[in-house]
This record gives sequence, C-alpha cells and structure tokens, in this order.
Amino acid sequence: MADPKDLQEAADAIHEVRGLAAVQRHKELDDPLRQAEEWARKEYRKVRERNGDPDANIVGNSPHLKASFERDLATDTCNKLSMSF
Repeated sequence: MADPKDLQEAADAIHEVRGLAAVQRHKELDDPLRQAEEWARKEYRKVRERNGDPDANIVGNSPHLKASFERDLATDTCNKLSMSF
C-alpha cells in the first residue's frame, strides 16, 4: 500500500511542475500532468480512507515539499511524456 505522505507530496510536486513557465508554454504537457496530479490525490484519499482517517477528503498543499523529490518527479514525468510523443 502506498504511503499517504508520498502520494500527497507527489500530487503537490506535480502541481508545482504544472506551474513552471516552460510547462505552461507547452500546452500538450498540461493534460497528462493534470491527470497524474488527480490520480495521486485520488490514491491519497483512498489510502487515508482505508486507514480510517476521518479527514481523508481534506487535501491541501503540503508546505514541506522536498526539492530533490520535485526534481526527480519532474524528470521522471518528462521522460515518460517524451516517450509518448
């Protein structure tokens, strides 16, 4: 089972990547990134619900994003997207 914190961080990192100027210039990146962000947030809620968390549906932006995690996620996402073109 996925760690809720990892899923939350993934969703937040994807959200940050979507806000980058380079990504916004390439509109074809927005839809796959949005879908990835939505998936991570859904999985986050599912895991939290399975763990009996009453606040599972409250999904906010975590202020504790790790720069290396964001960079790795962005690199991995861009690599996956470039393989699809």
